[in-house]
Amino acid sequence: MIKPVAGRTGEYLAYCRSAYLDATYAVYFKDSLMGGLALHSFIGMIESKYEDHAIRVLVSEEELLFKNEALLDVLADTRIENTETRTG
Repeated sequence: MIKPVAGRTGEYLAYCRSAYLDATYAVYFKDSLMGGLALHSFIGMIESKYEDHAIRVLVSEEELLFKNEALLDVLADTRIENTETRTG
């Protein structure tokens, strides 16, 4: 799930819950080149850990206005459900 951080424009939290481990993996990132790299690495880590399972990236129903091209590229290359990614 990707959600905006309340009160922090251009800052986001992506997280993945593991019921089996009773744990949550998370990455905090900004709408920037480095944020795109962080999100890409996070998704890659999750995919490598759970390679036998389909990974879906859900984006919060809240409006997200990503502006950085690197971040938009990561999202375009990832299967996203329940959202429209908007550019501002």
